Amino acid sequence: MSAERSLQAKPSRGAELQSPTAGDGRTTPIVRPIVVLGAWRSGTTMIFQALSAHPELWTLYRESQTVIDPVFPVRMVPGASEVVTAAQVDERTASELRGRFFEAVGNMEAAHGRAAKAVPLIARVRLSRLTTKLGVRVKRAPVRIVEKTPANCLRVGMLRAIFPDAQFIFVVRDPLASIASLHHGWTSEPRFRIYRLPPDFHVEGYSGHHWCFGLIPHWERLNGATLTEVCASQWVVANECALADLPYDYQRVLTVRYEDVVAKPGDVLSRIAAWADLDPEPLRRFHKGLPVVNTWSRPRPDKWRRLEGELAKVESLIAPTRERLGYDAA
Repeated sequence: MSAERSLQAKPSRGAELQSPTAGDGRTTPIVRPIVVLGAWRSGTTMIFQALSAHPELWTLYRESQTVIDPVFPVRMVPGASEVVTAAQVDERTASELRGRFFEAVGNMEAAHGRAAKAVPLIARVRLSRLTTKLGVRVKRAPVRIVEKTPANCLRVGMLRAIFPDAQFIFVVRDPLASIASLHHGWTSEPRFRIYRLPPDFHVEGYSGHHWCFGLIPHWERLNGATLTEVCASQWVVANECALADLPYDYQRVLTVRYEDVVAKPGDVLSRIAAWADLDPEPLRRFHKGLPVVNTWSRPRPDKWRRLEGELAKVESLIAPTRERLGYDAA
């Protein structure tokens, strides 16, 4: 099955204004959230930051670990991972997480209107704990939010249980480029170091002491693997989990290719606005180029070639997922 999903019919604004109720009959504080999904280093940040500047959407301006992790904490022990299924979410937990999201999100555009455009998106990310406080005075339930956390590829079931009316933007990227970027993050960027590695765990070609990016299921089986194999496994597992758990509903899931985001940002944003029933006008400021916030250099299609030899060794691992996502072999 291909990951490509096309829009059949966009929801009406009437649907947007209907507030679903929680299991206890109360009106939920969040309606039709937009969840941006994609494996780590797939380009989700560019789309997320553009949508976070839309006045109709409330946002954390950062990833949602501070909201989710206290409810579903993770430790790097055998058998653990960042996977959270729908079965782990009862109505009390769902209600708590909806409330935590509602309390945490902000909206600079709601607070300052046109003046908010003068604040660079990178500043919004770096000052996210401050910017999320903006707009609080005009925040009234229900709100519509946009969320982006790559680890949520492993938590689609949880998200669907919390937000039954969620819409998902699934960002996919050629595996060679994505895995090469993961590899660079492991070796060069302290900010991606999350879990302290057990003393008996070894990754060939990696001298660090921390697991980087998301903790995938069965991570312990990668003891002794090369760093490229670890990164390839993270890419495969994130995409396969998302493909398995996303709803088969063209109104609920929109697949976006990273390569199109870079080459044709205006077309991609127009497509997203129509699908999500958003006013397209606020997104026109990004039609010549989406914000590059979480990267080391401008996008370039051949950056992965520095690892070409190593990537060839994981061809059999990535090939089935690559084909499902509609990418050809290099």
